[in-house]
Amino acid sequence: MKRILSTVFAVALATPAFAADRVVLLAPVTYTQDSSIVQKVKDECRPEEQVARAMSSALNKKYGGGSPISSETEANGAQVMRMQVSHVLGVGGGGWSGPKAITVHVELLENGKVVRKTRANRWSTGGMWGGFKGTCSILDRCAVALAKDLSRWAGDPSYKIEDEAAPKDAAPEDKAAAEKTSL
Repeated sequence: MKRILSTVFAVALATPAFAADRVVLLAPVTYTQDSSIVQKVKDECRPEEQVARAMSSALNKKYGGGSPISSETEANGAQVMRMQVSHVLGVGGGGWSGPKAITVHVELLENGKVVRKTRANRWSTGGMWGGFKGTCSILDRCAVALAKDLSRWAGDPSYKIEDEAAPKDAAPEDKAAAEKTSL
């Protein structure tokens, strides 16, 4: 029993020093000044809220960070994740109108200073039942995938988020729009 406890203790001490103890989301999630999104999708789906909800949930599961904060002064020693939506690819019609995507720009702040930043995008065609899903539910899948990647990125500086390529069945104009939002 002592050997097991000493092993567990040694592993706990070996955890990288750079791993964040706590990360909280700065709310609200906003749009970049040059963001591109169809107004109808923005009004009906509210991608910024989808991203915030998914990100808050992922951070809470991983770090126990609690509710999103509205000011960096509320961080209480936690790192703060600031997100902006820069591009949402999607029109009405659900899975029948092609793939959907969300692109975000993210900054991780510590004591008010940016320590890291990244850009990430995720695509979805809705999965197996995509033809029966609406645009908003497909965008929600994108938000959940982003949140999963970004919560891992927040705690591990060596983790690189790779841009997801457009699905093979994406229209050429969709692929061009995705390339436009690349760094």
